[in-house]
Amino acid sequence: MSRLRLAAAVVIAALLTLLATACGSDTGGAADSLATGQQSNAGPVSGYTLTIPKLNESSPLVGLGLNADKSIQVPPLADPMQAGVYTKGPMPGQVGPAVVLAHINANGKPGFGADFHTLATGDKITVTAPSGPVTFAVTRTETVPKAEFPTAAVYSDTKDPQLRLITCRGTLDRSAHNYLGQTIVYAAKV
Repeated sequence: MSRLRLAAAVVIAALLTLLATACGSDTGGAADSLATGQQSNAGPVSGYTLTIPKLNESSPLVGLGLNADKSIQVPPLADPMQAGVYTKGPMPGQVGPAVVLAHINANGKPGFGADFHTLATGDKITVTAPSGPVTFAVTRTETVPKAEFPTAAVYSDTKDPQLRLITCRGTLDRSAHNYLGQTIVYAAKV
């Protein structure tokens, strides 16, 4: 990896970990008002839909960029089953790790990411891309404390198309309306 790409990946990864502040619970209050300013309003990314057969879930992907504070945007809370893709990195099917974010819950309903923790090695994920469907197989799933987010493992360059699904998980800090962990699903193109 070139030094410039490594530096960019580290900066972006550090910013993406700020996603933690927007992973609130569905209890309302502070988390909703905090996350409201961090939600994407970009709409669907033309031609991209993510499907997870094991979970019987499918979502067109909305575009996610960066907020003014350089934290990553999150999908809209109004539709907890909406997933989003970070459009300033590789898109699913392109070389490198495409990053997809989803909520664990919102508005008293489970989110698209609620069952990411159940995905196991070999489970398939399909992304419909403008060039056609791309199938990925899960290589591992982990839940980590947000303070120990594995930045290099998630965002470093890869020689092939890969996918990272990220959502909140773990203990809910009710006073902060924030989950203390994140589930990360790693998948590689098959």
